[in-house]
Amino acid sequence: MDYQSAKLFWEQRAEEEALENSNRKHQHGRGICSVFILDTSESMEGEGLRQMKKAFLDILNEYAYLNINDNVAVIGCGEEVEFLHYYSKDYYSIKKCIENIECKGHSPLEAGLTLARSCTQLGGGHTAIIPPLYLRARVVVITDGNPTDITRSFESLETSINSEVFQRLLAEVVSHGQWNPFTFIPVGNAPNYRILGALALASKGGRLIGWQDARQYARLSLNFKVAGNLLCEFRDKIIAEEAVRRHYSRIARGSEEDVIQVCEILNEKDVYKEIDIDHDYKERYSTLPCVGTRVRKGRDWRYDSGDCCDTGTVIGHREQEGWINVEWDDGSLHACRYTPSDFEDPSQIKVCNEPRRIPDNQTIATGCLVRQGRDWKWGDQNGTEDSIGIVYRVIDGQEVYVRWPNGNKCNYRFGYDDKYDLILCDPTDPEIMTRYMRQKGLVNHKCKGAAAVKSAA
Repeated sequence: MDYQSAKLFWEQRAEEEALENSNRKHQHGRGICSVFILDTSESMEGEGLRQMKKAFLDILNEYAYLNINDNVAVIGCGEEVEFLHYYSKDYYSIKKCIENIECKGHSPLEAGLTLARSCTQLGGGHTAIIPPLYLRARVVVITDGNPTDITRSFESLETSINSEVFQRLLAEVVSHGQWNPFTFIPVGNAPNYRILGALALASKGGRLIGWQDARQYARLSLNFKVAGNLLCEFRDKIIAEEAVRRHYSRIARGSEEDVIQVCEILNEKDVYKEIDIDHDYKERYSTLPCVGTRVRKGRDWRYDSGDCCDTGTVIGHREQEGWINVEWDDGSLHACRYTPSDFEDPSQIKVCNEPRRIPDNQTIATGCLVRQGRDWKWGDQNGTEDSIGIVYRVIDGQEVYVRWPNGNKCNYRFGYDDKYDLILCDPTDPEIMTRYMRQKGLVNHKCKGAAAVKSAA
């Protein structure tokens, strides 16, 4: 099985397992959802397995001791990648699922991360709210840090940060970890801290913790409540560590580790804010291609994410510098690394001028060229009457977001209430393309990153 087929397989499995988790919501508590990915590959045999079980059981025992309603799901990742337990607050039942674990086969961690989306983003879990914090489902990975490709059935040599396996994992964690924090717990005689540390840093709110300290993870719910109370009490103010200590002195229960954990939550409170639906569509860096820029994969593109198209459209910049959000022409959305350079790198995304072809079943699509239409009533928002903009977002086929050559980004009607603020431009018309390319120079002047890159066209 090639990579694209394997990735698609696991994405489909994730959708199926999300339904299974959703059907068991009567077993769920109201607390935080955490999906644990346990490395059950051959390299974990012996000390790795012992440490993994100890860390996981310490967490479950702390949950039981605190008598909270947090939800736990478990995915085994080895010869078989599968759910060992769906979301539940029955910690005794969850303990039973790891009693007879055997370490066999390779370690297709990317498959485990993809399957975990069924618990975090596809409806299998939920977001717990402790005002003003929104606590989305979390991912905890316990592993020795020696992942293998999802297309192989055997263990390989130690994975390096320059490998395709790592680059694909990194892209998955960046995308997945934008709103769902990752915690990595290294185990075994010689865990790959370099790999796991880099992955933890790629996730917002990411953590790398020792297996001996795993019990503290279960105290997150308690400490989120403390952080939430402090944020409500000291609204819009900087909260010093001393305030955290005073709060714990009043309730007479809190270790030094609890104080540190609360301070970490307060320092990263933006990770736990309500999701901004426009978050993925923002331009943040002048060194990256503008929203609306057409891009193509390099000829030696190595980081496929399951999409089958070579061309796409930049729809936004991620907060992590060097990453862009791309909607490929098949409709799939993925985070992609982008490095501005004067030297052609065949493994990287390249800016191109290839026109967007509209699918037969659509009237408009991301990447299409447009100009003002019959129902236009927005003055000079587009700059001039003959300005050609590019579509970077379509909602329900009737609301369209456009970036104009003057840098303005606005939404318009395209069929909504039978109104059309825009008309499509024919990308095969030489006059249209000449005008568009002339105006595109202004776009590149305003967004410097695109101008410094060789076109792939």
